[in-house]
Amino acid sequence: MKIDCELCSGHHLPAKMVIVDGKETCTYSEAWRHECEIQHAMRLPDKARKPKVTKLDYLVLVEKERGEPARKQLRFAMVSRYNRSK
Repeated sequence: MKIDCELCSGHHLPAKMVIVDGKETCTYSEAWRHECEIQHAMRLPDKARKPKVTKLDYLVLVEKERGEPARKQLRFAMVSRYNRSK
C-alpha cells in the first residue's frame, strides 16, 4: 500500500531510515541518495590498485557528471565524516 510520504513529498511504499546526522529520511529522498554516495566513496581505496577506482578518481567523475559544486559538496561530506570517525 503506497502512502504520501511526509519526508520527501512522494507517493511510495513506507521506507524510513535514519542517516548519520540523526535525521529520519525515506529511501526515496535526495538525502538518502547522498548518504549512500558518501558511504560508497568512503569505501574506495586511497591509492590505485588496478583496475579499482580511487576516492580521487570518483570525485573527478562526479565533477564531470554533475559539476564542481557537487564534487565540492561530496568532498566536504567525506572529510567531515572522516574527521567525525577519529
